[in-house]
Amino acid sequence: MEKTAIRWCDSTWNFLTGCTHVSEECRMCYAEVIATSPRFANGFPNGFTPTFKAARLGQPASWRQPRRIFVNSMSDMHHQDFTRDQVDAGYDAMVATPRHQYLVLTKRPQRMADYFVGPDGWLERRGLDAVPDHIWLGTSIGLDKYTFRADHLRRIPVGVRFLSCEPLLGPLPSLNLDGIAWVIVGGESGNGTRNFRKMDLDWARDLRDRCAAAGVAFFYKQDSGVRTELRIELDGERIEQWPRPHPNETPVLL
Repeated sequence: MEKTAIRWCDSTWNFLTGCTHVSEECRMCYAEVIATSPRFANGFPNGFTPTFKAARLGQPASWRQPRRIFVNSMSDMHHQDFTRDQVDAGYDAMVATPRHQYLVLTKRPQRMADYFVGPDGWLERRGLDAVPDHIWLGTSIGLDKYTFRADHLRRIPVGVRFLSCEPLLGPLPSLNLDGIAWVIVGGESGNGTRNFRKMDLDWARDLRDRCAAAGVAFFYKQDSGVRTELRIELDGERIEQWPRPHPNETPVLL
């Protein structure tokens, strides 16, 4: 989308749509609700079935103003149903437009790491030692038993590794912040219902304080609520830090 309400990015770019549930965090998936709604049937004729939309690959090249882009907000780039060629096409499009920053988030970081550094991985095939600096790689961690996902992320040579702890469904005492540049924290939204699972603010406070001690940028997105972007202050403070300057301006940094 040209614009998005997600505060930690400027735009979303969905050349892949659709996904399947992989863990408890997926229960109230906003992307699934949108893709399966009759209201958006024209935009998602396959519903939430993983779908490659090649016509959208050139979209960032048409955006002349540098921006921070959330890649495939309606999917998971490293879902097993997408082919290597399809994923290659996306990363190659990012490399070709370095004026933007690209934020790629997955719940399948082992597949992401294998894609980049495994045998015949993307870095080797492209003759690169590391992922280009304007591409940030992240994984979602909403429960302590999934903190191992950060270990897979650390296998990848990339300038910015980030974690989306949203929906935060419990404390994360086992989370290792080594090599992590940015942590986003948010409670679950109910997609207009009251079915959301509540976030204890102490879980968010703990991550805020640990990030501050470790020198990791911290972004508090929201408390849990009936919809997204509700109660965006933590203890009366709006905390919106990024690990690197915006490609078009200088935001508040840690």
